[in-house]
Amino acid sequence: MQHLKEFLTRIQTFDLRIVEDDMQMESGTNDKEHVGAYDLTYQTQYYDSFSYRSELRVLKDMAFIDLITLDKERIKLQLAELSKVRSRFKEFWENYNQHYSEMKLVYDRSFIFSIRLEYLFIVNNLQSDSADIEVTSKFAEDLGDSVKLREKFLMELIYDAENSIKEHLSFEDFQKSLHGKKEAIQADAPAEPEISKEPVTVFENEPPTKSIDRYPTFKPGIASQLLDLLREYFVSADHFKLERLLLSDEAPERPLVFRGFGNQLADAFKQLFDARLIVGCQMVDLERWIAPKFNYLSNQAEARELTEGYLNGLMSTKTRPCKSPILKIEQKEDKFYILPTPRNKR
Repeated sequence: MQHLKEFLTRIQTFDLRIVEDDMQMESGTNDKEHVGAYDLTYQTQYYDSFSYRSELRVLKDMAFIDLITLDKERIKLQLAELSKVRSRFKEFWENYNQHYSEMKLVYDRSFIFSIRLEYLFIVNNLQSDSADIEVTSKFAEDLGDSVKLREKFLMELIYDAENSIKEHLSFEDFQKSLHGKKEAIQADAPAEPEISKEPVTVFENEPPTKSIDRYPTFKPGIASQLLDLLREYFVSADHFKLERLLLSDEAPERPLVFRGFGNQLADAFKQLFDARLIVGCQMVDLERWIAPKFNYLSNQAEARELTEGYLNGLMSTKTRPCKSPILKIEQKEDKFYILPTPRNKR
């Protein structure tokens, strides 16, 4: 079980770097200060850190080979332990969403301790909050991105292990399936690296499934109202795809980029769900439906993923309300109206 141990250790270890940076300390000014700051960029999947994603993918695949050599009962025992790890990620999102804000340039030096990162995981090179090391908005955003990536591969491992039990997949059968996948990849996409598909989240006591069992359904007229409001948050080339998604539930081939903050989009859907304008599903199904269909823009104007864990922390738990919602809902007699709120263009 060495590979499983290595994978779990890797996704739960944060190796902080301390870098020198010229940082804007206050909004509304151009004054910058040369400071020491935490950095985690190389443990995300953006900028020059693509190798980190590849490393986690390989470790996850090797961990699965460790699991599939076990009998069914021992796999179930390992899944129980993996569930505990996932619970720690879930607690992270609850803490993170209580303290993270897209509007901040600089965080309190106690930010890492406030979200209990060092309690939930292994954190190397963490200094006391009295040290002269700043927590920048970029670090806070990179931390969230890094956790999204780690949690994504954890959920892929859980999903694969659950399916191995369900399908009684033997080690020999698994090897044959790997060989078949390799041939398919070589035939279909020889010029590009394989991109891992967004995993379907498996929740405790819920059987794994490759499709959504309960689909979100908009009440009559609501999808059209939402479409009219959301158009200005997407480039014109995506308007038709957005229309097909909201009106016909036709998923886009690639995620549509919401030109706003991730919590704004999550809040919009949460408001509709809470008002019973989206029905036919539970909140977890709605989160699962949203995640693969949308990205959002970071403070650095880079497209970022909306993962189920991130959305769950925003929509299913009691976090701070969104400070910059993009819509409000008003009811007049038996009719509901979705109204826009003032926005900051990005």
